Amino acid sequence: METGAAVRKLRSPRVLGWRAWTVTETPAGVRLGSVIYDGIWSPGEVARARCLQQERPAHGVPGLECACGFHAVRDPVDAISYLRGRDEPRTIGRVLGEVVLGGAVVEAESGWRAEAAYPERLYVADAEIATALAVYGVPVLSGQCASPSSRTCTAMPWLSARSSGTSGAKMSI
Repeated sequence: METGAAVRKLRSPRVLGWRAWTVTETPAGVRLGSVIYDGIWSPGEVARARCLQQERPAHGVPGLECACGFHAVRDPVDAISYLRGRDEPRTIGRVLGEVVLGGAVVEAESGWRAEAAYPERLYVADAEIATALAVYGVPVLSGQCASPSSRTCTAMPWLSARSSGTSGAKMSI
């Protein structure tokens, strides 16, 4: 996900942004994955970024002069284009969501890059996928859910208005 040129390093311990994920079949079940790299996001574990640019000298992640780190954008519209793309055979779909970024964070022109990340809220069009993603312990919102009272499938419209709060997983980043 492209966030533009680095603007500055932030001192904020947490930033909330938007991103897209692939939904991938794994031996452990349905999991979120990167739309660009092969990485899988493990439920209940804060994801930690590393720089994949081998031609660059070693540096902290994210670097001001490098595009490494977990990317998130301020506006969900900027993440929507990542809901389409070439998918691997194990990919069963893509979802949009809010992500909590932490650790070292670089502010960029249209978002942020960070050292650590965990999903905060997921917006899913398919009720079956929404149920499978409940393993992340965060709200999963889908208009196709049968029960409006379900904690993990809240029957709210897909791409509903953003609300504030902390994730059900209460991950410390």
